[in-house]
Amino acid sequence: MIGASLAAGFIVLGFAVILSRLGLVKLASEVGQLSQSSLAVLRDPLLGDDAKEAAMQANARALFGKFIQLTLGLLASLLLPILLVWCVAQAGLVSFEAVMAVSLTWPFLVGGLAVFAAIVVLDRRR
Repeated sequence: MIGASLAAGFIVLGFAVILSRLGLVKLASEVGQLSQSSLAVLRDPLLGDDAKEAAMQANARALFGKFIQLTLGLLASLLLPILLVWCVAQAGLVSFEAVMAVSLTWPFLVGGLAVFAAIVVLDRRR
């Protein structure tokens, strides 16, 4: 049970650290800013339709690129720690099913959320 808890903790820590190192928190913030910029373009009465369309197309391309970056980054952030734990489980050191069972308990979810939030806050301060 302790091994499963440690492995589940590794998954959460690994996810948060990779997420932070890839700059995905900042990237998500940029998506929000770009969305706000798009709304401002739509509401700007001084811009003509052609200017609005050009700005919106540029924002749409930028948003799509950031979507791809976020998707691939999140996939890597989640899969790499899980893959490492799965490899350890294949070596017989821990049961992968037990790790997944531990990771779905309420105390672990709340603790994992707290650790994840702390890492995100520390990342934003840098």
